[in-house]
Amino acid sequence: MRRDNSDFVTGFLSESGTHVRNKDYFAYTELDDIACWVIARGLDNDQEVESAELAVKSVLGHFMQKPSLSRYRISRYLHEAHRVLKEESHRVRLKASLTLVVTDYARVVYGVAGHTRLYLFRNGRLHLRSKDQSLSQQMADREEIAEDVLDHHEERHNLLSYMGTPGEFRPYISKKLPLYDGDVLLLTTPGLWEGVGSAEMQDALQEAKDPAALTDTLEDVLLGKQQRVVNNYTAAAIFANKIFKIDPQKKWRIIKRVAIIVLLLALTGGGALLFKMKEAERIADAATGMFEHEQNGDAYIEESDYPKALKEYSEARNAANIVKDKVHAALLNKKQRITQLIVDGDTAMKDEQYAKALEKYDKALKEMKGRDDFNEPEIAAKKEKAESYLLVLQWKKEGDLLLEAQDYEGAAAFYQKARKLALESSFLSGEKEIRAKLDEVESKRTGIDKEQKMLSADKLEKKGDDSYASGDFAGAIESYTMAQEVYQEIGVLEKVLAMERKVTKAEEKLNPPAAVPAAAAEPPASQSAPQAVSPPAPAVHSGNAAASSVPAANPAPAVQPPAANPGQGTSSSPAANPVPAVQPPVSNPGHGTSSAPATNPALAVPSPMTNPGHAANSAPAAPPAQPAGSKSAEPTANPAQKEAATAP
Repeated sequence: MRRDNSDFVTGFLSESGTHVRNKDYFAYTELDDIACWVIARGLDNDQEVESAELAVKSVLGHFMQKPSLSRYRISRYLHEAHRVLKEESHRVRLKASLTLVVTDYARVVYGVAGHTRLYLFRNGRLHLRSKDQSLSQQMADREEIAEDVLDHHEERHNLLSYMGTPGEFRPYISKKLPLYDGDVLLLTTPGLWEGVGSAEMQDALQEAKDPAALTDTLEDVLLGKQQRVVNNYTAAAIFANKIFKIDPQKKWRIIKRVAIIVLLLALTGGGALLFKMKEAERIADAATGMFEHEQNGDAYIEESDYPKALKEYSEARNAANIVKDKVHAALLNKKQRITQLIVDGDTAMKDEQYAKALEKYDKALKEMKGRDDFNEPEIAAKKEKAESYLLVLQWKKEGDLLLEAQDYEGAAAFYQKARKLALESSFLSGEKEIRAKLDEVESKRTGIDKEQKMLSADKLEKKGDDSYASGDFAGAIESYTMAQEVYQEIGVLEKVLAMERKVTKAEEKLNPPAAVPAAAAEPPASQSAPQAVSPPAPAVHSGNAAASSVPAANPAPAVQPPAANPGQGTSSSPAANPVPAVQPPVSNPGHGTSSAPATNPALAVPSPMTNPGHAANSAPAAPPAQPAGSKSAEPTANPAQKEAATAP
């Protein structure tokens, strides 16, 4: 187990720069005894097929089927990827530049097709850089240009060989190179090495403690130059902190054993027999390994660990090919294909490519139909989950269209369905997006509802104003109160206060305060204490020269004035008295003195008339003086008085 006895750490980053799409791709795999890293740059403009991704996956797929450090085998990996690109070139010719590194954790072999690069740093200094398959590199090899201008030469993208080339494909494969503890391998695409020189890479390595720190520093250096156009850039760093140590004694023992066997064969002529024995031993080991790897793969399938199962089935199939067991090879090939579909589906789900995941799961279910060595219900559940995710996204899209068309009710209905399904299928990221959309819809609806209520309240206020102007104060109060309730509901405080003022004003008009009467300030005279009326003095009428007086025939006692009736005005009925007071005669100034005869000593004195709004006087008031030249008014007498007046 070389991997467990070594320490290789990988870190990488890949960005699109100032472009919309990223045409770079990087992937790697680490097996128990061997590992492979692959980086590629797409050179075509196809909008549907990513040539770099296609080439990298082809290389890793063939590597996992037949992992090897052999230069011949590595060349076959590259040629197979080249063939795949040519076969997939339907709309445009697919092209890619690719570099791969294969190691057994002690030695390394790399291959280049195009102008993606490998840098090997040892002891903090650049030890090796792969050569581009470009015209500028060829000119530098012939010493026509200097190496330091190679990264910016105008012919650096003029490639002589690359994947997908219509001519002869001639990739470069290195020999096996030893690795040492502390070595650093750096894979880059042109977008990085054009902007970051090898000296800057060395400086970044001095400060980096791990691969991620190195790639981040390289990115900072690239972006710090603030170029107007930044191409796609990818960097992958592999820190070989500890390599696998081979026992030197074991190596010498193997050499000695081989030398002895060769000598014996030479002496005995039994080379053919030895070859058959070795071949039989190899086939027996492969057959044993085939069953072991298959059993391990089946165990991983039961644990739903499909990536590890895929690896075991690949090893088992390779062993079946060695022993030339076609039956087991076909069986293992079927298991590997189903497992690969499941792994691809899981990867697509992780990358949020739900349509692709659904396709892979559907194919896997068709392949495993009728088999009992795969968990069919589990894969069916994965397929159903992918379908649910797609349906959630479809409903969200429908809601987005309705939201854009301002159909908020329809949009909310689609978002609610999508959110419910997202929660049921544990689509957490989708549920979060849909919840934000629902909040947006609710905000839109709340705004419209507030506007509508504002318009309704304004209409009610206008109606109240019209009622107030026409004198319908009760109707105005009703309209203002209703408008105030609506303003209160939507939180328009200034309008609420304005309605309160208008309601108060209308109520004052509807119910004015009562006026305080003048009589309320001073008690009426009619309610004062009764006073005794003295008998009147004899009336004296003065004339021009003489005066005559008529004595009262019958002096009358005081008469109690009648009580005023509150609320009845000023008239009051005189109380009957057998001995009424005598009405005094009225004098007329300015004329001759005339004396009116007393009518009757027994006549009652009429009560004076009260003026409405004034207090009645309980005592008889003296008659007002007549103006000069006016005729003296005679006292009013009732018929009985007139009869008494005519009597002698």
